[in-house]
Amino acid sequence: MPITSRRQYLITAGTVGALGVAGCTGGDGDGSLRVGVSQHLVGGDWVTAFYEAGELYAQEEGIEYDVVSHDQDSAQQVTDIRQFVAEGYDAIIAAPFDEAVDDAIDEAAAEDIPVFTVNDPGTTDSIKTFTAFGNAEAGETCAELMVDALEEQYPDREEYSVLHVRGAFNQQSNARTDGFDEYIGEQDHVEVVDTIQTDWSIDDSQSTTTDYLSANDPPDGIYATNMTCGIGVQNALEQLDLAAPAGDDDHIVHTQPDAGPDVNPLIEDGYIDATVDQPVHFYIPLAIKQLLDYLEDGDEALPQPGETVTEDDYSFDPVEHNGAELWSDPIWAPAEVTERDGHTHVLTAGVAVTAENVDNPGLWGNIWS
Repeated sequence: MPITSRRQYLITAGTVGALGVAGCTGGDGDGSLRVGVSQHLVGGDWVTAFYEAGELYAQEEGIEYDVVSHDQDSAQQVTDIRQFVAEGYDAIIAAPFDEAVDDAIDEAAAEDIPVFTVNDPGTTDSIKTFTAFGNAEAGETCAELMVDALEEQYPDREEYSVLHVRGAFNQQSNARTDGFDEYIGEQDHVEVVDTIQTDWSIDDSQSTTTDYLSANDPPDGIYATNMTCGIGVQNALEQLDLAAPAGDDDHIVHTQPDAGPDVNPLIEDGYIDATVDQPVHFYIPLAIKQLLDYLEDGDEALPQPGETVTEDDYSFDPVEHNGAELWSDPIWAPAEVTERDGHTHVLTAGVAVTAENVDNPGLWGNIWS
């Protein structure tokens, strides 16, 4: 049976060993709290930061932490979550790929296994909380940064054109697209002249952007909707001899959600003007803190819509990782709490990253680099 209270967990938890090579901590039948983590991608710096930070915090709390990845396959994620339920895990932390995963989450909740989501919210009221930055809000901020950069780069122009390079039609991509487009749609002097779709990989983003720019005049600005998509865009600009840093007469303004170890140098050198970065190394640790509060005091202990969560509500002791003090800078705070799709959303702060602050040691891309 799942552990149903933090008190029971504290009584039964055993000593946790070193980090497991397969994404596991603790375990070996020692009675510790067992948390199954279902993440959405396999490989890459962002994913590594996402689950390693959770793994490290689980170790700090004495939690068995088992990670499975479905690589954007909702059917596999449904199977994984049902397996966690069948094996009697005490809680599940998931990044739901799409609405098809809702039924499995409902099944877990029916077995009194609480489900917390991170990065991707899910759309069922069986979810206890969702924790991440707001994707729509990030898109809107990228639009604001785009307008500011266009006006600074080309102060004598009256109108500006923007190419929107989006991802597939899933929750995260749609929100980032909608947030950007809605803000730009309110601007009389900025127009999204075209939207092209990619699968968010570097290669596809590069080839799709290259094809478009080979057949059309270059825009004044480009909005890419994630980290790898943005790298692909910059590769395309370089391939077509269109890459130029900010301040150069031929510079194409570029904003996007997500910085990272391969994006930060492009920001520093002026090729990408600004990003809205995620405090990804706090997502699962914050979800774990909420989980432990829930096991102790129930739903009333969770953040409530209308509240603002601060660093005083969820504090972290820094730990050494990759030569950095992980969690020493609470860049996730403050988090605004809302309700969407029948469950609570804890929307962390996003970090606007420009050439002025790209060297901030608290950014995940400067820790996992």
